Amino acid sequence: MSVGVDDEQDAAGWIDALALEAHPAGGFFRQYYRAPFPGAAERPLITVIYYLLTRERPRAGLHRLTADSLYFHHAGGTLRIVSVGAAGDLCEARLGPPDGFQAEVAGGRWKGLELVSGPWALISEAVVPGWTPADHEVADRSLQATVTPALWAELAPFVGGGA
Repeated sequence: MSVGVDDEQDAAGWIDALALEAHPAGGFFRQYYRAPFPGAAERPLITVIYYLLTRERPRAGLHRLTADSLYFHHAGGTLRIVSVGAAGDLCEARLGPPDGFQAEVAGGRWKGLELVSGPWALISEAVVPGWTPADHEVADRSLQATVTPALWAELAPFVGGGA
């Protein structure tokens, strides 16, 4: 999709060009694709959103889905994606220059995103099978009791809402 905005455009330009809205977990977003699942009206086959993080809203709060998520970097700085499995295994991926332009997080893992370089970064997230409200769980401070102190130190900035 061409939006007529180049990489030098500021975050406000992207927000306007893509009709993004503030996301409750942090950053800005808009769902731009939703494909019906054949024979299953309650869940789409795939959903895709634009997602923009800025210095003023640099994090997407810790959450998990039962579905897999695929991330694609479009423009701007670099994001860090942290994810944690049920066994407490912490994984990190960088999305954007110079590290890479796509990443995945398996369903069932807690995940959060954070802007680590640049004033903003624009990505897309595809959820397969598609996102539904029933599939979405937001972490709260009760998670602290289930992880080690060292792991909590990594996760705490992503809990309690996005910045």
